[in-house]
Amino acid sequence: MRHLIQYCLIVMAELTFSCQPDIPEIPPDNTKDTLTGLVEFDFQVPHRNVPASGVHRIDLSISKTAYDLYRGQFLITANTYDSKQIYTFRLLPGDYYYQAGIICTCLGDTCLWDGFPGGRLGTKWAVDRITIVKGEKLSKPIQFN
Repeated sequence: MRHLIQYCLIVMAELTFSCQPDIPEIPPDNTKDTLTGLVEFDFQVPHRNVPASGVHRIDLSISKTAYDLYRGQFLITANTYDSKQIYTFRLLPGDYYYQAGIICTCLGDTCLWDGFPGGRLGTKWAVDRITIVKGEKLSKPIQFN
């Protein structure tokens, strides 16, 4: 009797799954976005007089206006890492302002010698304007002076 029940369950399962038509999966076309543009920041940390382990990325933020950037009202802020160099954002067409920051954590006067204001825990900022064009990718290297 137990074998008959198992056999019936197997037959019912086969009938249930065999009635489903095979629908091919069509991958979504995410490569074409008709509303936004793409900006890719190359956030290189400069290494001059400070060891590489002493300089860290602390900020990459985007605002619609320079005034909003100054006030700290950002549209997007990246979660920056020392191990990540490329940051990508999808934005509506138009002009934007960004800021990128690095901090020096070396001891002694090493940070001062490399131009970090205030020495240890001093920060350098890069600020610039970008223009996003619909459907295009903008590559923007970040330069600290």
